Amino acid sequence: MTSRSAYESFFAEVEKYRSPAFLERHPVDERLAHQNRLRGIFGELTPVRVALGLEFQLTLVTDPKISKDAVVIRFQLEKEAPHYLTYVTMSGIDRFDVPDEYVAYVATKAAPVNEALRDSTVKSVAELLRTIYVYPELGQRMADALLRNQAGGRYDELKRAGKLAEKLTEDARAVSNDLHIWVEAQNPMAQASTDPVNRDVDLLRQKNYDFREVKVIKGNIGYMKFDMIHDDEEALEITARALADVSGCRALIFDLRDNIGGEWGTAGMILGYILPGGSLLGHVYDRDNRIIETRTVPDSIPGVQFDDDIPLYVLTSAETGSAAEALAYTLKHTGRATIVGEVTRGAAHPSKVVVVNDYFRVSVPFLRSEDSITGADWEGVGVIPQIKAKAGDALNAAIEDALQRNREQK
Repeated sequence: MTSRSAYESFFAEVEKYRSPAFLERHPVDERLAHQNRLRGIFGELTPVRVALGLEFQLTLVTDPKISKDAVVIRFQLEKEAPHYLTYVTMSGIDRFDVPDEYVAYVATKAAPVNEALRDSTVKSVAELLRTIYVYPELGQRMADALLRNQAGGRYDELKRAGKLAEKLTEDARAVSNDLHIWVEAQNPMAQASTDPVNRDVDLLRQKNYDFREVKVIKGNIGYMKFDMIHDDEEALEITARALADVSGCRALIFDLRDNIGGEWGTAGMILGYILPGGSLLGHVYDRDNRIIETRTVPDSIPGVQFDDDIPLYVLTSAETGSAAEALAYTLKHTGRATIVGEVTRGAAHPSKVVVVNDYFRVSVPFLRSEDSITGADWEGVGVIPQIKAKAGDALNAAIEDALQRNREQK
C-alpha cells in the first residue's frame, strides 16, 4: 500500500464519523485540500501505541514518515448517539518514549476552543478570582484585567485550550505576581486520568511518592532527596523510614532543589524530628483575615528526634516551591537549618483547584500563612539562602560546610 492510499484510507474512516452539519460547513473540496496538506507535512502515519483509550475518546502516538517528531492524534466523539466525531487534533512531540500521561495532556491542550466556550471561560475565571482570591481587592483587579482584555479582543485568536489557559494564567499573574494562580486545560472525558497533578495511588506508588534517594555519604552525612510532599498515609510511612535510615548521621541534608511543593502534613511531621514538639509555627488566615488554622510542631512522631545540635542543610533552587518552601522557611527562621543554593520561587499562598467547565480548571489561592517568628511569609520573595550557590553546586557546598563544622566540633 502506498503512502497516499494509506492516508486516504485513514481519512476515509474518519469521514464516516463526521456529522451532517460538519459536512455541510466544510465542502468535500475543502476537506480534500486539508487532507492533502496534512499528507504533505507528515506522509504516512503509522500508529505506535494507544496512550489513552476511553469509550468516546482515543489518543494515539503515531510515527510520521516525513517528520522526525512523533505525532499525537486525538479522536473525540460525542457522548450522545449516533456519536459523531467532535474533533480530531494533531500535536507534535519530540520523543516517542514520553509517558502516556504526558501524551494525553498534550492532546488535551490541543482541544479546539470556539468563541462561546472561550468567552464563558474568561468570564468564569474572572469571577472565581474575584470571589475566592485571598486578597479581595487584588482578586477584583485580576478579574477586571481579564474582562478588559476580553473586551479588547486579546483572546479572540486563541483557538486551542492550552493556548487560552496559558494566556489567562499569564494575565492574572501579571497583576498579582502569584505563582499559585494557574489556568489549565483538562480532559472532559477523563479529568482524573489525564491531569498531571491528579495522579492515582498506583502511580504515586510507582514513583515512591516522589522520594528519590536516601543515603549516607562521606563524613557520615545523611542525604534525603524528595521532589514533592504528599500527605498519603504511605507517604508518611516512607518519610519516617527515610529519616530512620539517616538517624545516626553527624549531619543531615534535605535536597529540595526539584521539589515543587505539595501538602503540609508530611512537612509538619518532618519538623517534628527537628524542632521541640508543640512549638508554635504560625497561623493560616482566610480572605476575611480570620485565623482558620494554628500550626504547631507535632507532639509525637513515629521515631526518634535528631539531636538539636546536628548540622542540618536544605538545598534549594529557583524551582523549589510551595510546601517545600514552607519547610525551608521554617527551618531557616527557627535557626535549625542552613539554606544552600538559590532563592526559591516565592509561592506561599495555599490554593484550591476549581473546575471552570468541561475543558478548563483554575487554581486560586484562598489562604495566607503567617510565620510565628517573622510575622510574614515568603510570597513573592522566596526563601533566601544563607549560602548562595548555583543549584548544581549546592550539594557540594553543603557537604563542604558540614565537614568543616564537624571538624571544628571534634
